[in-house]
Amino acid sequence: MALASEWYQPPGWARVASTFTRYRARYSRNVETVSPFTFVAHTYNLLGSIRWTDRRPTLERFFRLHRPDILCIQELTPEACELIATTLPALSRIVDPLARWTHEGNIFWDTGAFDLVEYGTADVGILETNRYLSWARLQIEATDSTMIVATAHFDWFGNAREVTEHINVRVEQAERTVAALDGLAGNDEPVLFMGDLNDDWHPLAVLRKAGFADSFTALGRSPVATHPVPPMASESPPRTYDWMLHRGPIRPLLTAVIDLYVGDLPGSDHRPVATTYRLDPRASMKGPG
Repeated sequence: MALASEWYQPPGWARVASTFTRYRARYSRNVETVSPFTFVAHTYNLLGSIRWTDRRPTLERFFRLHRPDILCIQELTPEACELIATTLPALSRIVDPLARWTHEGNIFWDTGAFDLVEYGTADVGILETNRYLSWARLQIEATDSTMIVATAHFDWFGNAREVTEHINVRVEQAERTVAALDGLAGNDEPVLFMGDLNDDWHPLAVLRKAGFADSFTALGRSPVATHPVPPMASESPPRTYDWMLHRGPIRPLLTAVIDLYVGDLPGSDHRPVATTYRLDPRASMKGPG
């Protein structure tokens, strides 16, 4: 199946392109990282604009207490972008005129730890408007090491195709996600893929077959339900919809599903997942080419 992708160049591309050229040349000589690098990543579905005014205090408290180095958001809004910029000023995000980056998903990173090399989206067959596989190649500050960080929001099981054709559309979406990430990642380049997969079985089986491990299983833990979060209403029983997966020379040290309330209201109908990762210092992390 054909894979449609879009690539974008961030502001200041001339400087980044020069850096990109340098690290590609050095990777061709199999340069190795010399020390371990540990960071914290989160994935969080923010529920769009539903009851935003009521939920905002909880989200503000969450971001002030939990300060990730990498943050992948689904169901993003311009108001949430502003809140994150205010509460987490060390984080930058992909700034792009297309609505998909402010009205569905985006990737945030700590500018003191990472530099943006390039970013883009891939059409992986998600039916909802503005939903794509969103990705960024981040370079670890003061090193030649890079990694791919990607996020997606797969379709809910109540979508029209699933109801009328009786197929699990998330299987194809997972297969196309694997194809996109295979095309992006260099040899031994770490890959993080996280987001709201709206499933706890079939797309995970596809991703695991492609070499990805989820943060729960990798640490010998049982997955924890991430949706729904009481007292938010839901038509489905508690399930693990939100996942963090990795492949390559990277491993999780700790993973957690976080409950946080202000009064009796959570920040979303999804719980965020937080994982501490360590890049393997013994592995050569090669960019593409």
